[in-house]
Amino acid sequence: MEIRKFQKEDGPKVTELILSILEKEYPFDRKAYSDTDLKNICLTYGGPREVFFVVSNGERVIATTGIKEDSKETALLRRVFVDSTERGKGLGSQMIKKAVSFCKEKGYREIVFRATSKMTQAITLCQKMGFKEAEKIDLGGFFIYKFSLKLTA
Repeated sequence: MEIRKFQKEDGPKVTELILSILEKEYPFDRKAYSDTDLKNICLTYGGPREVFFVVSNGERVIATTGIKEDSKETALLRRVFVDSTERGKGLGSQMIKKAVSFCKEKGYREIVFRATSKMTQAITLCQKMGFKEAEKIDLGGFFIYKFSLKLTA
């Protein structure tokens, strides 16, 4: 399985993977995040310092992650999703390593990742990859965490 850049024909498969995971695993959390970026991934993640990666297994997209420019210094790590049948095989770690490498190439100094308190697997993965908790916001019933990874040249 190869991590590659998103291609336009991946759009429906990416949307299917992400929305199915959100609906099955995080139905309440879905209200906390917009999914408008999925309507046009090429445009949303199409800047010179942005990228959207996928892994496909035959006809299915089984993993995604995106990098969105937040500022000259900071990139946002977004859409870290791995199909439930493919978890525990190191794919999430590989996706984040690829994203970190991309961010270093583009000169970012920091990567930020946000997650709700119910996204325990994503939080554990990011912490394993060196992200540190930077902020915790109580939204009455759940939290939104901000994690940060400082990059060195």
